[in-house]
Amino acid sequence: MADSIEDHKSKTKHRKSTCAGCRRRKSKCDGKAPKCTNCVAYKDECVYDKPPSLAYVRALEDEVDQLRNQLKSFKTQAWVNKSSHAEEKKILPATSPVASSASSTTRLSDHSRNGVLPYRSPRPIKWEADISVDDRGSISFHGSTSAVHEPPNLAQAVQMSPEQIKSPRSQQQEEQVKQDLRQNAHQQRQLEGFAIANTAPHINLPKEVSEELLKFHWCWIHPLFVFVYRPAFTRGMTLVNSQPGSPDPPYYSETLLKVMTSHCARFLNHDIYQQHFNTRHTPTEFMQQTTHEARVSLAMETLNSSSVSTIQALLQQSAREIVFGRASPGWMYGGMAFRMAFDMGIHLPCDKLQNFVKSLSDEDIEIRKRLFWSCYTWDKVLSLYLGRMPAFTPSTDDVPLSFLDDFTDTATWSPYYGEAPDTQARALPNYPPTPGHIVSCFQQLSKLCIIINDLMQNIYSAEAAAKRNEEAHPADTKENHEEPFVRISRSLHDWWLVLPSHLRVNVDRVPKLAPPIHIMSLNLLYHTVVVLLHRPIVLASQDVQAQNSARSYSTCLYATAAIHDLLVLQANTFGLGQISYLNAYCAYMAATISVLRFERELRSDEDHSITSQRIGLDYLLNVISRSASNMPGLERSDAIIKKRMTGVVDAHLRAHSHLSPHSIAEQAGAVGPSTDQMVLAQANPFQQISNPGVGHIFDPTDHIQPIKHESETPSIPAQPVTMPYTTGLAANLQGQMPLPAFVDDFLPAFPGQQFPVGSEYYLSSSDFDPQARMSLMGFNLDPHPKLDPSAINWNLMDSVSMQDSTQNM
Repeated sequence: MADSIEDHKSKTKHRKSTCAGCRRRKSKCDGKAPKCTNCVAYKDECVYDKPPSLAYVRALEDEVDQLRNQLKSFKTQAWVNKSSHAEEKKILPATSPVASSASSTTRLSDHSRNGVLPYRSPRPIKWEADISVDDRGSISFHGSTSAVHEPPNLAQAVQMSPEQIKSPRSQQQEEQVKQDLRQNAHQQRQLEGFAIANTAPHINLPKEVSEELLKFHWCWIHPLFVFVYRPAFTRGMTLVNSQPGSPDPPYYSETLLKVMTSHCARFLNHDIYQQHFNTRHTPTEFMQQTTHEARVSLAMETLNSSSVSTIQALLQQSAREIVFGRASPGWMYGGMAFRMAFDMGIHLPCDKLQNFVKSLSDEDIEIRKRLFWSCYTWDKVLSLYLGRMPAFTPSTDDVPLSFLDDFTDTATWSPYYGEAPDTQARALPNYPPTPGHIVSCFQQLSKLCIIINDLMQNIYSAEAAAKRNEEAHPADTKENHEEPFVRISRSLHDWWLVLPSHLRVNVDRVPKLAPPIHIMSLNLLYHTVVVLLHRPIVLASQDVQAQNSARSYSTCLYATAAIHDLLVLQANTFGLGQISYLNAYCAYMAATISVLRFERELRSDEDHSITSQRIGLDYLLNVISRSASNMPGLERSDAIIKKRMTGVVDAHLRAHSHLSPHSIAEQAGAVGPSTDQMVLAQANPFQQISNPGVGHIFDPTDHIQPIKHESETPSIPAQPVTMPYTTGLAANLQGQMPLPAFVDDFLPAFPGQQFPVGSEYYLSSSDFDPQARMSLMGFNLDPHPKLDPSAINWNLMDSVSMQDSTQNM
């Protein structure tokens, strides 16, 4: 009996776990208690790790879920409070300043970034310790740890109190400075004729040619990005010394003038060029000569110390290279400009530098502020063109968006077509002189680019896409999808809500004449950003007829119609010859949505050309094609759209076999690209990584194999434009938004994007995990990001709906 009791005790004390000693020795444990056999033999302490109970694990999970829900409710309440604050701002006049709104949105973006590529990280030390001043009083940026750091003389600054150092000017002093800068701008405008005559011989151009090119520059290129401060540049032209070897005056250089004139050579009327200017060069030879001289001069200029004029020349040359399809030089020139701007400390608080560097005048501060925002805006637009991450991302809180010289806001602006305009230009309507509003437009563009930066960093960046695709807690996944989308929607809504009325174009009531060209570009870019924001939701939708997906799809359709009507208005007022590269990119983005709509609305009883014309796609394609003839950088965009259209029409006609082969080939050839265009439109490996369906032609009846074009399809040249075009696409869109059954793939958001690995690799996104895909994408933006529609709190979005913006036009 006693033996049976002992056996029972030994059985009950036997454990089915391994002790820590046996696990360390990697030996089999018999699980006896209080000590196993192995620990008794080795004379070790026998300890069994007690696993947590299931109840304890469940309690921890419940606690984590409760904390997550509390955090989410706090964030939601914060957005609701901000929405209420925005509603209160509606009663303010349209001319009220918007700096506070933009700064609050920026600060909120900084604190709610959740670790996704913060683009505004504060420096751990005061900015005063980062500046260096040489013996000549020139400012540079090295940082206090640099071996060549020369701190400014802070003796006077130390004697001042912090309040005195940071306190702004009085209102009377501010008005006096503004008046002086306005008066100087007006005086320099009167001296431009003499300035051009003084500098024309230095760049080997007749005075008439130089004057013509600069007029084109100030009219069509300068107003949007404001690379050059016109009064200081003109004064420098008047002070140029004719003696060889003389240094250039401040804010002027011969290199900058050459770059500006070479960029505008494409605007010259080629038919009357030689006769009117009595020159031996053909237009092509003239463009090649001026471009070569500008590049050589700029290459030599970059070997010298950094200067404002060199940065301006680099920015201008970057824009020209992009227009002519030279992405690598354009990216390189822009990067050099940004590095020089950092080298000169352009990103430091300009308004406070005068307390430490007394040599800076009010005009110097004005130029530095303008140059900072020129770099910032061009960097974001360049990233949109090339599909690459932004490179110039310093803190925007340090450089205020307030300019003292607002002379160009009241100065008249009128389109300039040359001293002897061509036939199409003479047929355009008479345009009355109107206030330019160049400064206010540039301020709003800068604020919009802050939103674009947030969009690229937190939705289109490779790291943001990888974070959304990681397998994590459902609450984290929902937050990664929702928070950036809601924040950017809020920022866009606020931007549009407080946009001054003289800068806003109401597409529901299109005026007879368009406002100045830079204001048109601002409105086009806004609607393009709306498309870029909602594309990821449409792309991730399995059923666009679902409520959440339908809202984004409808928003994209309305924004596309707005872009269409704005381009029609611009063409009717200024003609298509003045379409900028930015406007053409906006047309491409609208075309991607129109092609999607075309695929779903194409009926068997309707000719595809009628469908294309009805939804506005035909006009968008015409804009891109005609612009590509003047700007070769758009040829790839044109080819991508045409290849897609050819595949859609071909697949549709094949689905209706009652049509004869002759009619199929005839109709498909109406939109078909040439062989060269087909080569340009080939999906590169990067696009195949981001979206494996780009090489697949959509078939409305079945998933067919990619179509192989065995013979070249002749391209049809663009037909002459019949004017005026008709608008009203956006106004007639309400209630007529057919929804597709599903979305399989999209055209890329960045047509000029190139993959850094090489064409020999064919990669699919299904073959790589998110982190590997992020590494392969490198510095590129994701052209096909996806946001889960079900993760968006649309009840919260109702308070910030974009439709509210149309009620405040």
